[in-house]
Amino acid sequence: MSFFDITVIVAAIAVGAFIKGATGGGLPQLAIPVMAVFLGVEHAVVVMAIPGVVANGLLVWSHRAEAPRTRHLPAMLAAGVVGSVAGTMLLQSLDGRVLSGVLALVIVTYIVLSVAKPGFTLPERVTRIGAGPVGLAAGGLQGATGISGPLLTTWLHGFGMPPRAYVFALSSLFFVFSTVQAITLAGVGLYTPTRLLESLLALLPILLALPLGVRAARKLSARTFQRVILVLLSASVVSLIHDTFAGASS
Repeated sequence: MSFFDITVIVAAIAVGAFIKGATGGGLPQLAIPVMAVFLGVEHAVVVMAIPGVVANGLLVWSHRAEAPRTRHLPAMLAAGVVGSVAGTMLLQSLDGRVLSGVLALVIVTYIVLSVAKPGFTLPERVTRIGAGPVGLAAGGLQGATGISGPLLTTWLHGFGMPPRAYVFALSSLFFVFSTVQAITLAGVGLYTPTRLLESLLALLPILLALPLGVRAARKLSARTFQRVILVLLSASVVSLIHDTFAGASS
């Protein structure tokens, strides 16, 4: 790779880490598509797995006091572990175009409801019943593509949790999923010495930018925080639609 290629990748990781520090998500959604342009999807997913473990672990620890303000996390985590293993095993063969299209439709529907009905939240009965299936689907997406953020962000946004509790819940799910993913990737032999070194180097911009995002989040009101999440979801929709149609035309 050229110096320019490396600069673009590092910048994408740093910006993604800043957004992650502020909102709990955004790192893989930004970093993996950019890295995939230069390295390929499989390579990018493998390289970002270990940085995902570290980044999410730091956020879980720094927001640990918010654990009592979340709900249904155990069910989502348990189902997500199963999904993450299955998705990782399918990494080399899964065609994600249909999944991208369906997920984009789900997110658009949720955004429309949130804008049309400010303060809209999912009923507790719905979140209780849906915790397992959503966790399974999100784990599968994490394992297969390295990106489960659009689904989890949409789902947890509907809980109406305070910003820091939301970040804790999202980071907890990402932490477990990415840990299982990294272990499974190593188990199926997708790590090489070069990829492992690249993963460790990717930690440098993350460790610099993540704390800056955490500090920025402290200055956001709950209302502004929710708006930022909706903007990120809208960006995810654009990316998912692009993936769907770009894949169909290739």
